[in-house]
Amino acid sequence: MKYLQTNPIIAILRGLQPSQAESIGKLLYDAGIRVMEVPLNRSNAFESIQILQSTMPEDVLVGAGTVINESQLEQLQSMSVPLIISPNLDVEIVGKTLRSGLISMPGVATVSEAFIAYNLGARWLKLFPAASYGENHLKAMLTVLPKEVNFVAVGGVDATNIQSWLTAGAKAIGIGNSLFCEDDTYQQTKTKVEKFKSIFQ
Repeated sequence: MKYLQTNPIIAILRGLQPSQAESIGKLLYDAGIRVMEVPLNRSNAFESIQILQSTMPEDVLVGAGTVINESQLEQLQSMSVPLIISPNLDVEIVGKTLRSGLISMPGVATVSEAFIAYNLGARWLKLFPAASYGENHLKAMLTVLPKEVNFVAVGGVDATNIQSWLTAGAKAIGIGNSLFCEDDTYQQTKTKVEKFKSIFQ
């Protein structure tokens, strides 16, 4: 995924409200982040996604997270949202996403789940919750999975352990609360972003 080549962070913007979407998006963009995910399990998520789509430069990939049913997926398809991220492995969601030409990133935790997702056609897999399984778990999984599998470590990843996850074999990391929280002000978010800004610039 070309958007992750220079900066492997996926910003997970849970609770992002429409009134702050453009300013927070620009803040993240200026820090070098090119993939932004708005989870659907908070209010106004679809509207916030639309605002990011319309205000972010063309080299930003805007996706939806916590996609857990087909009605959500259908709405995202109608909005031309290219990246569909789930906390779980739902074969129907993965299959329908891929058949629509979108990027599917299902959540997996075991080798069996990873192979199911791979055989469906998914090439980007979300190890979730990453902190519960640890870096050695990821390393072990990678020894048996096809080389085309790309893991994104999500859950418990922050500025202190990004590099160790990347060293373990993760191709990207999803950062949530330590980058943006639902009730954060712009200034609070800016302070958080600064901690990550120097890592990849």
